[in-house]
Amino acid sequence: MSKVAWIGLGHMGVPMSANLVNAGHTVLGVDIVEPARERARAVGVQVVETVAEAVRDAEVVFTMLQNGDIVTDVLTGADGAFAHMPKGSVAVDCSTTGIDTAIAVNAEATAQGVSFVDAPVSGGVQGAEDGSLTLMLGGEFDAVAIAEPLLKSVGSYIVHVGPSGDGQKMKVVNNAMLGVGMATASETSVLAQRLGLDPEVFYNIVLRSSGDSWAFRTWFPMPGVVATSPSSHGYEPGFMIDLLKKDLHLATALAEESGVRLDVAASAEKLFAEASASGRGEQDCTALALELGLEVDPPS
Repeated sequence: MSKVAWIGLGHMGVPMSANLVNAGHTVLGVDIVEPARERARAVGVQVVETVAEAVRDAEVVFTMLQNGDIVTDVLTGADGAFAHMPKGSVAVDCSTTGIDTAIAVNAEATAQGVSFVDAPVSGGVQGAEDGSLTLMLGGEFDAVAIAEPLLKSVGSYIVHVGPSGDGQKMKVVNNAMLGVGMATASETSVLAQRLGLDPEVFYNIVLRSSGDSWAFRTWFPMPGVVATSPSSHGYEPGFMIDLLKKDLHLATALAEESGVRLDVAASAEKLFAEASASGRGEQDCTALALELGLEVDPPS
């Protein structure tokens, strides 16, 4: 069994690291938020105070953080992970950071004598909890070969997409589709409510019809229909509005650079940006429906 470090014990990091613990690995975890640290301790993660302490003897170092700037600082900073990791060890970043960040961090890893794999995930908190995530890997074959046995504890579909940055390319495209799907599910749910359709009837017919999508099916934004949807749990964040807004912006910026029209994704980005600006940024992305006028009891 391996000794692993996990940096970032949030909504995804805790269940993912718990699956490594359950597979028999020793996991040392780091987070700056005490409630997150407490949740990690409860699932068997050995919580330590510093990045240096966590990574010093680790064979593989995982990060799951909010954005590329934080990932860059945590890994490449003067007292970051790369400065303390054993030579030949591998850092695996499961965050969504953007392509340029992944390529730059990989270059710094090489300069420091360690390896780096960008490994963004899809499947949400539910996928993190049950170990069914999809992982999209970008990196050198040798680094991927070291990381992949551990990744099998957190995901069920793992693909080496290509060299450094290619995992992020795949994730950006996927999450643009997710963002559009979530925006559409939210808008149409409000329309269905205004038309007086029963939420369960609406959901079950769409589920068996051409309007179905992963976002609609899994994260149905009307509460009380899908038990595992965040909408049925007070819109507590699994995938925050601010994070989906960030991912949509990564996609629209890359599309502009590439000379590609991404008009629908840009519209979805605008909707999530407006929801964030109104104070819903830390709510789950299903709460976009509330911003668009969905009525729930009690109000959320």
